[in-house]
Amino acid sequence: MLRALIYLRLTSFKNWTWSRLRRLRQPKYLAGGIVGFAYFYFFFFRGLAGPPARRLPPHAPAEALRTADAMLAIDWLPFASAMGAIALFVLLVLMWVIPARPAALGFTEAEIAFLFPAPVTRRALVHFRLLSSQFRNLIGAGVMMLFSNRWSFVEGNPLTHALGWWFVFSALNLHFSGANFTLTRLAERGIGTWRRRVLIVALFATIAALTIWQLPASGRLPEFTDEFALSAIADWVVTLAGTAPLGWVVWPLKLIIAPFLAADTRTFLTVFAPALAVITLHYLWVVQTAVSFEDATIDQAQKRAARVAAWRAGDRRIGNAASKGRPAPFKLAAVGRPEIAFLWKNLLSTWPYFTPRVFVGCTLVIIAGCSWMNTQPAWRGLLPGIGVFALIFSGYTLLVGPQFARQDMRTDLPNADILKTYPLAGWQVVLGQLLAPTAILTAILWLAILVLALTFHPLRPGLVWLTLQLRVATALGLAVLVPVLVALQLLVPNAATLLFPGWFQASRGRGGGVEVVGQRMIFFFAQLLTMTAALLPPTLFGALLIFILQWLVGPVAAVTIAAVAVLLILLAEVWLGLWWLGGRFEKLDLSSELRA
Repeated sequence: MLRALIYLRLTSFKNWTWSRLRRLRQPKYLAGGIVGFAYFYFFFFRGLAGPPARRLPPHAPAEALRTADAMLAIDWLPFASAMGAIALFVLLVLMWVIPARPAALGFTEAEIAFLFPAPVTRRALVHFRLLSSQFRNLIGAGVMMLFSNRWSFVEGNPLTHALGWWFVFSALNLHFSGANFTLTRLAERGIGTWRRRVLIVALFATIAALTIWQLPASGRLPEFTDEFALSAIADWVVTLAGTAPLGWVVWPLKLIIAPFLAADTRTFLTVFAPALAVITLHYLWVVQTAVSFEDATIDQAQKRAARVAAWRAGDRRIGNAASKGRPAPFKLAAVGRPEIAFLWKNLLSTWPYFTPRVFVGCTLVIIAGCSWMNTQPAWRGLLPGIGVFALIFSGYTLLVGPQFARQDMRTDLPNADILKTYPLAGWQVVLGQLLAPTAILTAILWLAILVLALTFHPLRPGLVWLTLQLRVATALGLAVLVPVLVALQLLVPNAATLLFPGWFQASRGRGGGVEVVGQRMIFFFAQLLTMTAALLPPTLFGALLIFILQWLVGPVAAVTIAAVAVLLILLAEVWLGLWWLGGRFEKLDLSSELRA
């Protein structure tokens, strides 16, 4: 019987592969597939077979991690092993604390319909599900190998990386199943959810407390000098992970991580058997503790199918709970601009975290945290790093954020025929649809600008020109420009939606795949080129104004005048984009566009 189930899994995988390949007969998928395959080849696969020229020489990672004020003054391998084991330990604790439902296995609705009524024992179903999960683990391990193979601070080769990730994924997957089965048995014996959570949290808290108590009094916390040093944290993590009783608990987890951290094939073969033994024990534990899971599995499959359907329909909420009524984002007046009604409607469809109250709370936390760190000599050196992170995050958000904030024409495209019946001009509909994602991304970027303003200080003599007045003027100028920049960014994906609705529907509703990745990359590169062409003239003009006016009116006034000039140019570009997209929306015939 088990052979038949394995044959079913292999045949399903073959059919899935052929269905993906047959989709390439359609031009819209073929173009996306070519771009997607080219991306994966040049970015990932091209360097797999060649020598790892980008790798650092042996024992060099510690030197590569040296920065101006901080350095990991220990070997990389012990720190990576300890940190990875502690991270896995935290995940395992959450596996025992969070679940509150009966154990279930991830069968699909089709598998439930064919396998549950079949003459198959429960243990055979468990074997089938666990072996099926290994296929997904292998795929996930292969994907992670493509990324980790480019990490210069990790030694080894693509094969050891892939197998190392498989050990990690398999251990987490099997432990999650075993924990769920064990918790279900405890619930059947009368141990309630909250009682179980209290006991487990108390147990792991006791382990942590005893471990810290075992350390010397001077080493129970990282030792900092006058400046922040990562080496102190690294030494403390290694010592903590090697001290009983926590050291006993994370020892099997270190065995799981060891294959991924192996420096060469010989070392990998040495640590392969212990890691495989831990996986085997987990597998036997799951099989022996399996309880009745049919009802919970059916319920889980139904909720998963409903969640997938909701995501394809544009509902991006996280969680399985039914949608509940929540307060309106703001009071909508009976009379006013119609675009505000679109903003009100689209904000209702977002996550409940995007509220003014949350924004104000984050602002206060950022101000308090940065101000406190600025008064602490040991932590002040970390502020520039936080500022650099905020700068990278803001650039990433501005570039990629429009791909995630989709409360615009991309969500309402199926309702385009209804929107066209409104007594509104096309540009009004497009503008109203852009307001919600613009507001969300603007709020996030304003928080990043606040972090930049509070962390970039003239700590060195060469930066004395970065005065408080100049920093405030620059931050305010950027804050004023951000909404227009975001709106300009959002025009591009909305234009792609109106110009190529067939492509957009394909990439939105047909799941993943290399061809869909290629379609999204085509949209992304088109957006990058369009934004470069749109931002280059105002950026050059603003830089020229600052260069000329700083000698005449001072840097603060020059930045202010340049910000106003750039704002006017960007507003003109946004208005032209709205006018053009409005005309395209008025001419859109969705039925004829999607007929093919």
